[in-house]
Amino acid sequence: MYEFYVLIGVVVVFAILFAVGLRANSNALVKYAEEIRNVLSPSCKFVGFRRYSRGFKALCIPKESGSFNRIDVTMSLTWRENPMFYLLSPILKDRDHMYVWGTLTRRYPINIYVCKREYIKQLKLDKSFKTIDLSRFNMMVFTDDVDRAKNFIDRIKESLSVSKNCINLLSIKENEAWIKIVGDIVDVQSIKCIFDLLMQSGYAIEDFSNSH
Repeated sequence: MYEFYVLIGVVVVFAILFAVGLRANSNALVKYAEEIRNVLSPSCKFVGFRRYSRGFKALCIPKESGSFNRIDVTMSLTWRENPMFYLLSPILKDRDHMYVWGTLTRRYPINIYVCKREYIKQLKLDKSFKTIDLSRFNMMVFTDDVDRAKNFIDRIKESLSVSKNCINLLSIKENEAWIKIVGDIVDVQSIKCIFDLLMQSGYAIEDFSNSH
């Protein structure tokens, strides 16, 4: 009989944690969507959302033709409804993830990856790429054009410094028409930091393209 009550107690605790996790994720979705709208609405004529998997997707259309034609966002939430999350989160430091693609109005002939050192193993990089050490940001740069990459980094260094704790990857590929950023949501301010870095990167690419 004792084992039965223990089992019932465990089931109840798991059910409560599951419900709490679902509510926490729901609150996080609303908070993140509101922050994205607040950050982008002043410069966008349309900001829309739809549920997607464990989070949502957002589409943002700028008011004027500047650095970007459109900005796509995917927000992916961690497994808060899993009771093991509360046990492992302090160890694994699992966070919500944000993926942003800014579709450029102008292309620039460069391949560049700016990433945290811990993120390098997730990339498939051309072996011919050269590296630039950004130890002050705990990051590395991989590129096919060191001079252009240095100019680019110099233009975004202030935004990169502010966002270094939440940015895992910033990439630009010559054969693709966008800037991609992968970030972790450390707190709600991470969203603004990620978009600020995207915008500064877009301005830099636009200026470089205009000068060539």
